[in-house]
Amino acid sequence: MNILVIGALGTVGRHLVPQLVARGHHVSITSRSASKPVPWPDLPCQRFTLDLLKPDSIACALDNIEVVYYLMHGMTDGQHYSDTEQQAARNLVMAVQGTQVKRIIYLGSLVSGNPQSEHMKSRVTTGHILAGSAIPVTEIRAGIIVAPGSAAFEVMRDVVGHIPIFFAPRSIKHLAPPIAIDNLIFYLVELLNHPDSAGQIYDATGPEWISYQHMMQVIAKKLAKPCQIIAIKGLPVSWTQWVLGIITSVPKPLAKALLAGLEEPLQGSGLRLQTLIPQPLLSIEQGVDAVLATEQTPSYPKRWQDGIPEFRNFSPLHGFYAKRAAHTISIKAHPAKIWQVLNRLGGEDRYFYANGLWAMREWMDHLAGGGGRQHGRDDKTQFVVGERVDSWRILSVIPERLLVMKFGMKAPGGGGMQLSITPTNNEPAKPECELSIELLWHPAGFWGLAYWYFFAPWHALLLHGMADKIASLAQQLQQAEPIPLAQEASMAPRKSPHEAASRPAR
Repeated sequence: MNILVIGALGTVGRHLVPQLVARGHHVSITSRSASKPVPWPDLPCQRFTLDLLKPDSIACALDNIEVVYYLMHGMTDGQHYSDTEQQAARNLVMAVQGTQVKRIIYLGSLVSGNPQSEHMKSRVTTGHILAGSAIPVTEIRAGIIVAPGSAAFEVMRDVVGHIPIFFAPRSIKHLAPPIAIDNLIFYLVELLNHPDSAGQIYDATGPEWISYQHMMQVIAKKLAKPCQIIAIKGLPVSWTQWVLGIITSVPKPLAKALLAGLEEPLQGSGLRLQTLIPQPLLSIEQGVDAVLATEQTPSYPKRWQDGIPEFRNFSPLHGFYAKRAAHTISIKAHPAKIWQVLNRLGGEDRYFYANGLWAMREWMDHLAGGGGRQHGRDDKTQFVVGERVDSWRILSVIPERLLVMKFGMKAPGGGGMQLSITPTNNEPAKPECELSIELLWHPAGFWGLAYWYFFAPWHALLLHGMADKIASLAQQLQQAEPIPLAQEASMAPRKSPHEAASRPAR
């Protein structure tokens, strides 16, 4: 079956796509950013850069598609995200008309009996918009998803992992049916075998309804981080939003949108879906165990991605979502010349700019018992995965394209640096590339966020200065390069026929 997964790089999509491919389906995926790396680069998935707010970008992704999984939400888009979500749904409805699409499977969320929060109302309205299409829609309303990267799960993990006492509004005692990611994915995949589910709405729930407070206590126990949760009558949800703003790595708009619905008791029953697609349902304890087990996997992709265990020092207490500082510069030089300059990193040039600031941070680490003063490289001629550049460790190398290094100093979190080169003009006479330098940080609670924001002004200074110096050195190398003979001949003044004829024969 030809399947398109919209929102494939989100929490659910990252787990769904490999299962669809394993079942023999031909899967295409979409993302809003063409530069965002996929978590499974070896899978044979065609990728489309798709902006659902631009209807013209949708049609090409729908060629020969039979089923669309719609996993998109707009909660990270900030204020009035519901307008964005609903317009995106309308555009998809228009785009699928007249195509070979036979079915849409939409992942929404459980809601209260009378939704009031923007998040809940938008989820319901989006479902109604999609159902208004001539294409049959199956809507799955899921409870809290127990999965790495699930915003609700990550918020609870950040709280209990870093606060010994948490004061919360009384609504923290409301009940919800958390569902393990493996159970949800099984439902989504098996729906393909049940065409009679088209036009239906199903609730996807775990085996039990428990309070948010109980969920948090289970997570705290699994993390071996006791946390006393005290529910206070009259305490506004805005208090919780403020506290989480200084603790969690979850993007603030997303966390705020979810918490806005905390005061609304959820309603739903998973019986119909469980009857249609029977499976053993994992408890909250089993679901959390599965999350923590996956976070000990000693593998990582070529490029930095949120949530990868290696990047978080294999610590379940380091935030799933990375903070980023980045700078991109255009360089009139061949990738080889830029790479030649980068290969001086950690040598006499150190970091090319403001080396005194780097030295200051290294001394701080040294005084704290770290290895920040361990200067030099294991191999001074080339970058080798696993080897050292000062206190950094090399995680990934693609010559003339990518260098990823893991931060090695003592700090409340885990992080690294990623340098990538993208050719923008391949003409030999006018080579040009973009160099992007990123600092990434997975904070460990309040102190991890405080650490990041304390150094944020220096990050901007260092990245701009470092990029400018690399660009200058690379362009000097490019200008000093001799012109190739073939190119030199093409640039030489041409002889007139008279001059050519008058040249004496040898």
